[in-house]
Amino acid sequence: MNMSPLLFAPYDPRQDSDVQELFKAYPHKEYQLRTIGVSRDQMALYLESTLTGPGRQIICLRDDGRLVGLIALQPLPSMSEHFGSKMYSIRHLLARSNSPLVHARLLRYVIEELPDVDFIDCRVAVDDVYSAHALEVCGFRYVGAEIFLGQKIQPHEQPKSLPGIEFRRCRRGDLSQILRIVGETHVQNRFVYDPIIDDTAAKSLYCRLVANSFDADPFEFIVADSGKTIEGFITLKMNPAFSRAVGLSCGSLDLIGVRPESRNRGLGAALNRAALHLMAQERAQYVAVRTLASNYPALRICFRTGFAITSTTLFFHRWIHPPNRSSRAVVPRGVNNLQFAQSVIG
Repeated sequence: MNMSPLLFAPYDPRQDSDVQELFKAYPHKEYQLRTIGVSRDQMALYLESTLTGPGRQIICLRDDGRLVGLIALQPLPSMSEHFGSKMYSIRHLLARSNSPLVHARLLRYVIEELPDVDFIDCRVAVDDVYSAHALEVCGFRYVGAEIFLGQKIQPHEQPKSLPGIEFRRCRRGDLSQILRIVGETHVQNRFVYDPIIDDTAAKSLYCRLVANSFDADPFEFIVADSGKTIEGFITLKMNPAFSRAVGLSCGSLDLIGVRPESRNRGLGAALNRAALHLMAQERAQYVAVRTLASNYPALRICFRTGFAITSTTLFFHRWIHPPNRSSRAVVPRGVNNLQFAQSVIG
């Protein structure tokens, strides 16, 4: 490829109709698409529809007028608030190339030309070698892997009850106990492996995300109530935009937590089954889960409740404007994530 005539330009849906071809040509999610029952054409149409939205920055790269690459950045408002930096995620890194060269040119453009971006993370398919190589060449740090799982669901029978446990939708008064469970159990995420991010802020991230999603419209919470305490919870949501685009009712199980003293009693699997039963009642046809590749207890629960692995992705981080050490922690030093959970709800 002759690199001299390459031209970077913002994405314009009125002119860049060939973007769909880039999405269709992406080869690294074929098994996942077959498992869900979605064609490449359907997925390309849906992904193109996600390119417009508040705060998104989409850059196209053309070679003599031909589209050869695209990079799409999406703001991460909750994480930006939590960590005190302008944080973005690369949602798409696509190139027509038989080397990492175009991927690297797109990444360098973002790093050098977008001054309002402090931090970027990027998730790429485990077999997308060119993207992974370009990320490393451009100074991104590998911070972990995620496993995607899914299953097609049929109408579920009412899950078997556990002695002394009621599975129900949560109430407002349950939030403090849910956040305490999150603070005790969800301390591992990709930000823990970023050496620039304060450890306490990283470990308390899920407390903030759960608090933010508690009253958000797409999310539902199911709790395991012993009558005295909330022993565990699970969050779920439907994805209406994706469902409309592919003609299949799809949803996800997003976060699960069980009190440490209540583990190894089958409660995690029972929560999964209760959530699947509810989603079947809501006419879901396909349900997905994603979790850290090192989260073996969660993977075991997923396998026990009918999920199968559909893909694996790698996460990378890059700080463009690192925060000052004295100001980078939103959570004050000396405050643990349980105390932060309490502060979130006042």
